[in-house]
Amino acid sequence: MNRKKEIQEKVEQALRSLDGLESASANPHLYTRIRVKLDQERTAWSWLANFLSKPMVAIGLVAVVILLNILTITSNNSSADELNDQLVTLAQDYSFQPSNILENGINQP
Repeated sequence: MNRKKEIQEKVEQALRSLDGLESASANPHLYTRIRVKLDQERTAWSWLANFLSKPMVAIGLVAVVILLNILTITSNNSSADELNDQLVTLAQDYSFQPSNILENGINQP
């Protein structure tokens, strides 16, 4: 019997705690902000710009560009002799004779 009274008191206490409740109110400008966001035009370009402007994405892209530059610079190990041979082969393939141009005084762009 004593146990039932304790339970009944706890239930009444819980119900009394609900007496002072009021309905929650939102910020008066919340609806306006939501409408503006919904009405904004969402294009692929705006989404891309928004995505790329995030700091982690921008830092990642910069790191990739720097890494590609470093790889390009370090992979260019061709010697001057190889480069000269390539230029001579190219000149022979296209019948390019620089001495003729210089002798005739022809200036070509």
